[in-house]
This record gives sequence, structure tokens and C-alpha cells, in this order.
Amino acid sequence: MGGFLENLKNFFSPAAGDYDTDFITFKIRCNKCGEEITVRVRKNSDISRVYEGEGKDNAEYFLRKEVLGKKCSNLIYTEVYFGPDFNIISKDIRGGEFIE
Repeated sequence: MGGFLENLKNFFSPAAGDYDTDFITFKIRCNKCGEEITVRVRKNSDISRVYEGEGKDNAEYFLRKEVLGKKCSNLIYTEVYFGPDFNIISKDIRGGEFIE
């Protein structure tokens, strides 16, 4: 029975490699309190496709995200444009800074 349950668990759980490729992760720092926040976004639901005439040159995807840390009430606004392979073309942030 243990083998069946293990197989069922593996069927519904993403493989380690698949899990990482479904997300984009970046770090930001709050300008108000200095908290470092790790932001994880799903490629298939958090990021939108850019249509012709919208957005930056050569951008295929767009993310607009508001981030609230745990230490203070400062809302951080991010906008990121991505190329075809989800490479970052441009990024903008208000209320914080991107940590490289």
C-alpha cells in the first residue's frame, strides 16, 4: 500500500526541476524599514503577455506586483518586462530597491 500512496503523492507533486522553472524569484529591499523580501511569481498566472503596441520594445511578458513586507506597512510597487525566455528587459520599483 505504501508504494501506491507514494506514487500518488509523486503524481500530484511537481518534480524538483519543474517546480523551479514555473517561478521567477527576485529580492527587494524596503526603503522604509530595510526589510529584504523574496518575491516568487508564477510564470503561468502572475505574469501577463504583452500584446503588440503595448509595453517596452521586444518585451513579451509583463509583471506588475505590489509587495508588502512583514516589518512595516510600506507598499512596494514593481513593474518588470520580460523577453521571450523570461529574461528581464527592464524593471522599475517604487518604495524599495531591487537586490542583485
